[in-house]
Amino acid sequence: MIEILWASHSCVVVCKPAGLPTTSPPGTPCLQSQLREQFAEAGNAASYLTAVHRLDRPVSGLVLIALRKKAARLLSEQFRLRRVQKKYIAVVEGDAREACKQEPWQDHLAKTPDQARAEVVGPETVDARAAETKVSFLDYDATLNRSRIELRPVTGRMHQLRIQSAHRGHPIVGDPLYGSAADESALQLVAAQLSFRDPTNGRAVEVVLPELPF
Repeated sequence: MIEILWASHSCVVVCKPAGLPTTSPPGTPCLQSQLREQFAEAGNAASYLTAVHRLDRPVSGLVLIALRKKAARLLSEQFRLRRVQKKYIAVVEGDAREACKQEPWQDHLAKTPDQARAEVVGPETVDARAAETKVSFLDYDATLNRSRIELRPVTGRMHQLRIQSAHRGHPIVGDPLYGSAADESALQLVAAQLSFRDPTNGRAVEVVLPELPF
């Protein structure tokens, strides 16, 4: 069952499990298809249902789902104007105190040709796009040599948080693309908080994940 943490008649905020894609081609399980089945089984079949934004497959946490076309349009506009605030919690390799002092993290990213990954590049690089993330240091585990940090992306580039953390010498634990993990099944990155305006009435909404997985 997909946990629904907040709901109105035009949209819901749900908790996506790690390992489940937000969207996928027809016939392949994803967050959207599972929600449709869940609503149908409850007798509330959704005639329209779409994720307004996405989380990478290995990332768990809050996702905003529109249940009306108008709501999807209004919420997408909030994202475009950067009025939606997102907060992630990550566990990274090493002591990240110094890296977090040099915030916000500002880089230029570009997709690696023919690969499902991106990299930090110079601003003059073709297809380079600015990426900015506000960061805060939370705590450090000396035994494991790992830090827990808070990430608040201003922009929404592909793999932005994973790339920026690794670029500063602190890859997210469990990241095989930008770190040293064998696979992505235990990526320690979670979307923990989401703030937006209810498209129904314009009221401010803040949803917080009730329990962090790490």
